[in-house]
Amino acid sequence: MLYLLVSISVGGMTASHLLLKKGLLAVGRFPQGFSEVLPFFLKAYTNAYVIVAVLVTLLAGLAWILAVARVQLSFVYPFMGLSFVLVALFSSLIFKENVTMLRWLGIIVVSVGVFLVSRS
Repeated sequence: MLYLLVSISVGGMTASHLLLKKGLLAVGRFPQGFSEVLPFFLKAYTNAYVIVAVLVTLLAGLAWILAVARVQLSFVYPFMGLSFVLVALFSSLIFKENVTMLRWLGIIVVSVGVFLVSRS
């Protein structure tokens, strides 16, 4: 059950980041002038992708609360590092972002750390 909750949390947070990026690409860049900030946020928070991202974040947060309530935080928290791997992978596939070799190396280091923690 713990690994299901962690998977929901990690998967949900990954999905929410990707949905948020998709929505904000449609909304546009953050404005330079102060007078444009409120319209930007109104447009962002009425975007369907941003709304779904917020809802998925809430679901992931609930799963995270249940997971943290069951085990030591020092054990379960490193699993959130898996989100780095998934966000980088899907960002390169979906948004055609350039994920450099140095970034992948860092992601591999984080993944090894998650594996080592999971074995403890």
